[in-house]
Amino acid sequence: MRDNVKRTIEALKGNGFEAVYFETAAEAKEYMLNEIPADKSVGFGGSITLADMGIYEALKERGNETIWHWYPEEGYDRIKTMKKAMLTDIYMSGTNGITEDGRIVNVDGTGNRLAGMLFGHDRLFLVAGVNKISKNYEECMIRIRNVASPLNTQRLNIPTPCEKTGKCMSCSSPNRICNATLIFEKQHGGVPTTVVIINENLGY
Repeated sequence: MRDNVKRTIEALKGNGFEAVYFETAAEAKEYMLNEIPADKSVGFGGSITLADMGIYEALKERGNETIWHWYPEEGYDRIKTMKKAMLTDIYMSGTNGITEDGRIVNVDGTGNRLAGMLFGHDRLFLVAGVNKISKNYEECMIRIRNVASPLNTQRLNIPTPCEKTGKCMSCSSPNRICNATLIFEKQHGGVPTTVVIINENLGY
């Protein structure tokens, strides 16, 4: 385990989070499947990491009620699906960044993912590759604005300045996807949080 990863895990635990480490995404997927009872409903926030891991399909196949606006079903309504995901037993999401002092940072355009992380579930799983670890909050935000956000606008074909330039332009675009920032300083009372760190470069 790299020194920065070890420091991050120790800091997360010191801040009251449960933090677990796996060498591969496959191992992390198996862990989460074992941790989530088959009779629990599971909501998802947008996450390339989770999509690539195939955890949604695995949970659905074994019988969990799974709710993710990225996977529309019959009668799909995007906003209603996002709201329904906030009412599940378990909530899962990737995270935009984790600092070596154990803070968890997420930036959203709509805010459904941030809302889903904050309150009311039996358990929250936040999953991240080691590429999401930054030395401090300032470096974390630089990475989010100049790596994650441009790549997401390009993936979604959202016409913002960063979609064209590949870096943050501190824009006032109506299509801006960096509208709300949530920082977990410590484990809060709204939902027990497990941070799953994987020794791979995953997501943005």
